[in-house]
Amino acid sequence: MFKTGHTDTHGQRLHLAFLVTLLVATASSLRAQQTVEPVTGWLATVDTASQRIVLSWRPSASLQTRGYHICSGSPCLDYDTVFGRLDTTYVCQSHSATEPHTYRIHVFDSAHNVSALTPSFGNIVLNADIPLCSTAVSASWTPAVGMAGGVDHYCLLVRMEPFNDDFVEQFITPADGPFACSFDIPESATRIRLMVQAVGVPYAAGVPPLISSSNIVDVERHTADTADFFDISSVVYDSINMRNLLYFNVDDTFPTDTYILWRSIDGSPWRPIASGSEMMALEAYPDYNINPFDSLHCYQLSVRDACGMNERYSPTHCVVLPDPLPPAIAIPNAIVAGDPLNGLFLPVLQGLKGDLYELQIFSRTGLLVYATTDSGAGWRPDATVPQGVYTYRLRCRFNDNRIVTRVGTVLLLR
Repeated sequence: MFKTGHTDTHGQRLHLAFLVTLLVATASSLRAQQTVEPVTGWLATVDTASQRIVLSWRPSASLQTRGYHICSGSPCLDYDTVFGRLDTTYVCQSHSATEPHTYRIHVFDSAHNVSALTPSFGNIVLNADIPLCSTAVSASWTPAVGMAGGVDHYCLLVRMEPFNDDFVEQFITPADGPFACSFDIPESATRIRLMVQAVGVPYAAGVPPLISSSNIVDVERHTADTADFFDISSVVYDSINMRNLLYFNVDDTFPTDTYILWRSIDGSPWRPIASGSEMMALEAYPDYNINPFDSLHCYQLSVRDACGMNERYSPTHCVVLPDPLPPAIAIPNAIVAGDPLNGLFLPVLQGLKGDLYELQIFSRTGLLVYATTDSGAGWRPDATVPQGVYTYRLRCRFNDNRIVTRVGTVLLLR
């Protein structure tokens, strides 16, 4: 049985709760449809100290902004979120600066409304190399992607080792490329450091342009292998022939033409006197171009790598020459053919330098019967040589650098 005039307060409360819920849902629906302004002035660059990709953008003007969401790649995949309206920098810890990456950003407010994504923008990747045995540097880079406002030009910055100064040389290319350049470095430079920057178009007068830096690249000049070991084993003074004999211990698997022999006399400047091809062809290299009146003769062996670079020097080896003998000549005037003691015609020379020696024997009719350039050899006529008077001609150099010529006769007896 129903009672008329009775007020159902419970039903009124239910109706009021429904209205409140409807109003909240309507307000939320209206809020969700509000437009959030996207960010402006986005930039991808590389921090010179940490060599990390750094993303930056201008802060949102809306006070309702709660943060920014970053996605990466194409299609744009979830990457990370930055909370705070004024936090407008993000360091990419998991992305290498030596690989190209693209990013997009949108703004979200406190009600999780989101703005449109920015266009794709990305970092610049620089590569450089110096070919083997060359001083020519080849550098290339990927162009800046989606730089806000556009790129005005690219600037390649170069630093020579040591790296305690700022980048000093600049090579500028237009915005549309080429995204590469080549240049030569001095022979003295062994390592260089490079970085390329994209300089943006200024937004307005007096506003500095955006600058996006690439990764930093260190490039070394490539050289070939060098000898594993090399040295002068010994230096021996040959007093008979007035010369120094040099013996070497070198890596014979390495090209001989890369070795050079140097000499210094009594502290004079070092001078090259022989190449490796001249030295290695002999068991001992003879240095005739000496003066016995000079006391100290020092030698060094050097070698370069196969590129002709990175010269290395062996230890110094010296020899002290004894006091020279005064020049003197004793020539026999007769010999006895077949006699083991007196059958040799050999001039006795004291103080002979050894780089010039000529001995000739002529018959009475002017026929050349014997000749030698060996100061240790002599004429020993056999039984077929007739008895008689023969003419000799001797020409030689002594240690005081005088060249002496002697002409005379010798009697051959039997």
